[in-house]
Amino acid sequence: MSTIFRVDIHEGTGLTGYLAIDSLVNGHCYGGLRMAPEISIESLTQAARTMTLKYGFLGLPTGGAKAGIIGDPEMPLPEKKELLRNFGQAIKPILQTRTYVPGGDLGTTDDDIRFMLVSNGIRLLPRSLTHQRTGFYAGSTVFIAAIAAAEHIDLDLFHASVAIEGFGSVGSSVGEASWKRGLKVVAISTSRGAIFADGGLDMGELLRLYEQVGSNVVNMYPKADRIDKRKLPELEVDIFCPCAQPYSISSDNASRVIAKIVSPGANVPTTLDAERILFVKGILSLPDFVANCGGVLAATMKRGGLSESLIQHFIEQKFGQRVSRMINAAEKEGIPIKEYAERTTGERFLRIKEQAERSSITSRAFSFTLEMYRRGVVPHQLVMPFVARRFNSEFE
Repeated sequence: MSTIFRVDIHEGTGLTGYLAIDSLVNGHCYGGLRMAPEISIESLTQAARTMTLKYGFLGLPTGGAKAGIIGDPEMPLPEKKELLRNFGQAIKPILQTRTYVPGGDLGTTDDDIRFMLVSNGIRLLPRSLTHQRTGFYAGSTVFIAAIAAAEHIDLDLFHASVAIEGFGSVGSSVGEASWKRGLKVVAISTSRGAIFADGGLDMGELLRLYEQVGSNVVNMYPKADRIDKRKLPELEVDIFCPCAQPYSISSDNASRVIAKIVSPGANVPTTLDAERILFVKGILSLPDFVANCGGVLAATMKRGGLSESLIQHFIEQKFGQRVSRMINAAEKEGIPIKEYAERTTGERFLRIKEQAERSSITSRAFSFTLEMYRRGVVPHQLVMPFVARRFNSEFE
């Protein structure tokens, strides 16, 4: 059960933010700070749990959390900064002790988080908040997870179609990866609407336009039909990638989902009831904490000094193989993939937490070395071999 902190950002204006802490390891937890017009306690609590499971899946001794500010992320920048500053002020004691360490998330960037911390006088470690491509790597694992599922069901990738809900940093990366591998992206959505083209969208043009106009790309792209964005999960496609808000698939629409594979870039994209419906329909619905773990994976590997080419190779090879093994194991037990993954990953997280908090000389030495690296004292050449060896052993 998560611990929920309610945050009044402006006195007398009502509840405007939350912090959900699902787990702590050595007194610390990590997770994104999002900004959205609607944020529920339930969705944020489940997203915090997703972070715990994500760290467990990756074998990282890290607690999971999630925070949210209620507001339009596309509001004027001065207003957004004011909300960020006030939210940081409200939870300043938790931030100062690094009990909770935030990062960019839906509706926020690492620059937003940096501003929130600095404006409240909280010192940043030299190597924190320096990884601007977490969305790209999260999109990479969403795509590779979908490919592993496609190979499991013998889906012809050269004729496969994809719909992407949420064409932000994660969704656009899924679109780019799909395009480069020859898959046909037929629909995308943003907060401004959705577009569909049965013959496929021109992803090269779409990506260039997205860089210029952001979420308004769905209104500016000329060669597609406008559709109701709520219908995206129900499109007749092979792969559906929900990369936006929580609960895009619920008991209300799960029976109308036609896609063979659901590979999410969003946290908590399906309700529990919806997961059961998808399983009965024979749809491979991949766990969120598995499919979109690439951002956390890449940030950790980068902090260990590993190159981008090595990280991408690891995702395509080691990560893809592990997803395949997970799908096979769940099928052998005859249960939904998410049910299998949550059980095994939850058990794994508890083992990792116990090991991390055990005061052995080895664990203390490794933790000290990592902390000195984050503070800019130790060079990456000293840490890199440990990080590479750690991930290779975790993914065997």
